[in-house]
Amino acid sequence: MNYVFILLSSFPLFLFGQSIGDEKLKEVAIGYSIIHEKLPEGYNYTPLFVTARFPIYHFSTKKKGHFKVFAEPQFVLSNPPRSFPTTFEFGVNVGFQYFLPLSKNSSFSASISAGPHYLSLETAMQAKGFIFSDNFEIGYYQKIGERLGISVKTRFRHISNAGFQSPNIGIDNLFLMVGVFWGM
Repeated sequence: MNYVFILLSSFPLFLFGQSIGDEKLKEVAIGYSIIHEKLPEGYNYTPLFVTARFPIYHFSTKKKGHFKVFAEPQFVLSNPPRSFPTTFEFGVNVGFQYFLPLSKNSSFSASISAGPHYLSLETAMQAKGFIFSDNFEIGYYQKIGERLGISVKTRFRHISNAGFQSPNIGIDNLFLMVGVFWGM
């Protein structure tokens, strides 16, 4: 759990200096797997998921919603049963996010992202090492102050190595994510 505290406290250091694109929304979120893959080794892969999101480009539009490109560092920590060591994943995804305002202070959001990662888990379903993380997300954003808000999201994530190594069955999870965003 100390890893999570260190990681969460270091993400804002990376984000405060970012001012890329028109949209200034930045976010830190944490999630836990609510639907997970059962591994052949006899346990469920139920990782803790920590992300940060910052804008790369914001598309200006005259329509009601808006669309942006983002970068998202990700860190995933899993504590398998004692017979296995603690495992982790890390990498960066690039994605597309669409916001549909519901009111002045709230928005619906949908996003998709993918990117290269490293996986330390050894399992009969997925080779250890270089993988890709593909994410599909639906969420709700609510402002709670002038420049601060919270998000609640569900995220489907698939990890695999695109056939570069064997085995490559892939691992799937559905996460419930809670986040804090700022800088609007």
